[in-house]
Amino acid sequence: MVSLAAIGRTASYSLCGTRGNAFWVAEWGYPDIGVYIAQCPSAGHDMIALDYRSPGEPTVVHVDQDWDYQITAIATDFESFVRGLVDESEYAVGDVPPG
Repeated sequence: MVSLAAIGRTASYSLCGTRGNAFWVAEWGYPDIGVYIAQCPSAGHDMIALDYRSPGEPTVVHVDQDWDYQITAIATDFESFVRGLVDESEYAVGDVPPG
């Protein structure tokens, strides 16, 4: 994950900032399913969102622009999402043996 959106509206990439949730829906065409909370390392081609389409606590989903905005569930709730985060070194490319 490249960045997690700040809470508020003063920072450009905050949830209500100029590059916040409304920007991703209006300018990039992301589906209006809830709140986009994080950018992935693909420069805006996929995002992490809180999905409010079902009643109750939102699920956390990955939305992939390059695959026609395919939505994939990644956590049942925000707490599970945060507890599942690991340091990027867990996936260091140098750890993969030559094949």
